[in-house]
Amino acid sequence: MAANTYLEVTDVDFEDIRSNLKTYLGSQTQFQDYDFEGSNMAVLLDLLAYNTHYNAFYTNMIANEMFLDTAQQRDSVVSRAKELGYVTRSARGASANVTLTFTGIANTTNEFVLPKNSKFTTTIDDIAYTFVTPQAFTVENSANTFSKAITISEGEPLSHRFVVNTSNPVKYVLPNKNVDTSSISVRIQESSSNLANTVFTEATNIREVNSSSTVYYLQETADQQYELYFSTGALGKPLKNNQIVIVDYRVCNGNETNGANTFTIDTLNITPNYTSASILVNSVARGGHPIETVDSIKFNAPRNFEVQNRAVVNNDYQRILLNENTDLQSVTSFGGEQAEPAVFGKVFIAIKPFQEQFTTALRKQEIRETILDRTPLGIDPVIIDPEYIFIIPIVTTFYDALKTTLTASSTTASIRAAIDSFDEKNLERFGNKLRFSRFVRALDNTDDGILNNSVSINIQKRFVPNTQVAEKVTLRFNNAITPNTMSSTRFTFNGFDAFLDDDGLGNVNIFRFNADKQKVNIVTAIGSINYNTGLVEIERFNPSAYDGIEIKVSVKPVSLDVTPVREQILIMRGSDSTITAVPEIN
Repeated sequence: MAANTYLEVTDVDFEDIRSNLKTYLGSQTQFQDYDFEGSNMAVLLDLLAYNTHYNAFYTNMIANEMFLDTAQQRDSVVSRAKELGYVTRSARGASANVTLTFTGIANTTNEFVLPKNSKFTTTIDDIAYTFVTPQAFTVENSANTFSKAITISEGEPLSHRFVVNTSNPVKYVLPNKNVDTSSISVRIQESSSNLANTVFTEATNIREVNSSSTVYYLQETADQQYELYFSTGALGKPLKNNQIVIVDYRVCNGNETNGANTFTIDTLNITPNYTSASILVNSVARGGHPIETVDSIKFNAPRNFEVQNRAVVNNDYQRILLNENTDLQSVTSFGGEQAEPAVFGKVFIAIKPFQEQFTTALRKQEIRETILDRTPLGIDPVIIDPEYIFIIPIVTTFYDALKTTLTASSTTASIRAAIDSFDEKNLERFGNKLRFSRFVRALDNTDDGILNNSVSINIQKRFVPNTQVAEKVTLRFNNAITPNTMSSTRFTFNGFDAFLDDDGLGNVNIFRFNADKQKVNIVTAIGSINYNTGLVEIERFNPSAYDGIEIKVSVKPVSLDVTPVREQILIMRGSDSTITAVPEIN
């Protein structure tokens, strides 16, 4: 039989394999001039080609699963991420802050304890969800009123026990999906007869762990479940035979309860007796998140390995905080030398939570404490709020009145929805700039009946003035401004309905309208505007009242592509937009 000189072993597609086999057989003297397609040999060729194709496919898939970049199965991706020391983010239950007020408690009681896992209920789309207290809270008596602001977190509390067997070790796997690993608490009981127990905490920094440290380690295992494991002696205190591992945790519903704002309390586990309990929601439920996706693991695992749990350069802070805090939508950081004015020896970290513009002072302090021990000596981390620039679109939409069922009102509603969608996908994160052509294209693609859109924009800053004391107001647009375009919402100044504008020469004025609707300056040059840098400074501003909850100052940018800097974030809302729908009949 002739040598194998015709078989192309690099071809793995079925038709190529079959063609190569036929070519090979046709080159042999035994099968010269043989009609392969017109005989039973065609079936054998198909069988050989199928078998070879299957083997090639499965071999290729197995090889792909061995590498993080090409793996497709979640368990494979998680396994590769473990090699880089990466612990995948679990699902997180949403948390809300509420103030509880109890009445009708006996005056002889000075305080009582609201136990951990006290239950609350909320209903969303006719589905009931459980919230619990993540810890015990002490409620004190103040003027015969028992009131306390507390945090409640979503999830069903569960507990599992594992008996340690050193001769035949067991796996400490929590047999549920959607475990909120931030809720895990671990106690090691000495034995079934000795109830003394020791609290073990998760080891997050092995530099601080020694052979006597009471720590456990955590990893994702098969089927999106989480496994606890313990040291054998070098990096943590080992477990002893017949000890009992007690694990308390919550199983949550991820982001399904974000936005929940109505709660009822389960009274069964609360003592002493009371007449009524009221719940005031201070902040709606937020921070709920599903388990980390495969794409996110692929992106974060190598970068987490680069950071090595140290915050040295700007990106380190962002990766650490976003990985550890699922309630944060976006994070940026910059050195104090970049701040305005410069402050040396500090690093500023701006954080934006999901669904809200700002987070609480308590939450900022908690985040600072988590990053403090990973910051270089001599550098003070400062957690700050984002600074927002609002994009105000002015849109004229032309739609085909004959070839579509669109009306002026439905077109306007569609454009507003498209603006909100564009904002969600492209803005509201640090560093994301407005690319105007993409924005207009998104509006054009809203509906097939839309012919085109004529769009211009203003950019806007908002602030709450001091109505008691004159203060300096500084507004940083950080984009070049077109002269003679400043405007503001109404406020009361010296007894007049007043507004802000600029004179085109770099001066900011306060003016009013007279009876003939003409502008009359109340104060000339109360401030300045730098048209090149977008810096607006208003000296000794002291209105006595203003419309709404803040004063809005708008200008027209020179460039339609708007770029934020440092802690600035761009926001665009359909509700802030001016939209005119114009029908065309062709």
